[in-house]
Amino acid sequence: MMRKLLAIVLSAFLLMPQLAEGAPLGRAVAWATSRRAVKARILKLDALRHRVPVRPLAQPRTVQRYTMMTRAQRELRHGIAPGSHMTAVARRGRPMSAQQAKQYYGLLRKPSVRETIRLPKGFPVRHSHATNAARGVRELTSPKPVPPEAVKKVVSLTR
Repeated sequence: MMRKLLAIVLSAFLLMPQLAEGAPLGRAVAWATSRRAVKARILKLDALRHRVPVRPLAQPRTVQRYTMMTRAQRELRHGIAPGSHMTAVARRGRPMSAQQAKQYYGLLRKPSVRETIRLPKGFPVRHSHATNAARGVRELTSPKPVPPEAVKKVVSLTR
């Protein structure tokens, strides 16, 4: 902890002239530092929301998951890892654009696909608010892995 603090203080001291002059290096370092701080805050809030009690689903539910194509291909073969985020309910119709999904669900990266997932009755899930998402947006996570056969469809998103 002390080493980290010393490194931050030294780097700030060394970069102070560039920061004062508005040099590109100083701006880049300041931007990267603020970006990391925001991401750390989001992940901390997300970890707190995983403390919600786990409850079994009363009936089967169709949900969606916005992710990258490579991850979707892996999930079609091996299933979805425990703790992965899914929408609380499946929205009908045309999928959102990648930018809309990123903003609405508070994702860190633009997704490239939308998976449609059918969760069976009794499957254990946590219901909570989506961190960094639009107001009132809910999400599901599960402490158990979702089997590959639960992933019903994968649709590409428009950029």
